[in-house]
Amino acid sequence: MNNLAEETSKNSLPTPIAQGLERALSYLSGGEAAKIEKPKSDGAFNHILFITTATERYVFRARREVSAEEIKDYMRSMYEYTGFFHNGGSFKIRNIAEETDFIKRALAVGLPVPKLIYAEQDWMLIEYIEGKTLWSFLEAGEVEILPTVLHEINLAHSQGIVYADRWGGNEMIDSHGNIRMIDFDIEWFYHGASDGTLEALEIAFIIFNAMRLTSKRNDLVRIVESDVIPLLRMWDYQLPKIGKFIEGLSNFYLSPDKPSNDWS
Repeated sequence: MNNLAEETSKNSLPTPIAQGLERALSYLSGGEAAKIEKPKSDGAFNHILFITTATERYVFRARREVSAEEIKDYMRSMYEYTGFFHNGGSFKIRNIAEETDFIKRALAVGLPVPKLIYAEQDWMLIEYIEGKTLWSFLEAGEVEILPTVLHEINLAHSQGIVYADRWGGNEMIDSHGNIRMIDFDIEWFYHGASDGTLEALEIAFIIFNAMRLTSKRNDLVRIVESDVIPLLRMWDYQLPKIGKFIEGLSNFYLSPDKPSNDWS
């Protein structure tokens, strides 16, 4: 998680968020003397604060009170281009309780998500994860990390779990090369018997955003051809469906009619 942060005052927070933060601090040993910081840029859906006590560091997350309709419209348009809705797919924005339940389910099967420290109905405390985002790796041209990320995605799929919303900023890589997944605001659904649609879409998102973000596209193409495609075949993914989703995402980002807002 981004460790470039600035100090924040509890008085600058909306009242319900400040009250939740106070309860979180009271739960933590040494919380009354903790340092509170916020990232340089907040998420689209959340208030995010870093809490540093004398011995540990944590992340406080609570949903924003503002309407997310512009973001939903953007996402609806993107999914329409991919054909996701036509394939029987849909999505929703999880509330904090639903995200907490997802994290518990992922932790129960050993997936690399943050440890859940404590949660109430409208906020959560999770462990702070040190590292760089996949986005940072791709921008620097370090595309060799892609197969390792896909291994972790496939591990989740083998447990019946789809993270959703994997765009390069929600995948953390630590100094040892370990992948950790963060931020599970979005949930994908499939109406009907499971046919690999959700799993194919998640793989497509990872590959497409690698193409979009990397500074070394030729190296990425080589990695995809030599390593990624054989892995996807071995794992029995539907390559034509993945390709169709990648094509749809490409058309969406190139479209002059793509919705535009501060978030996008």
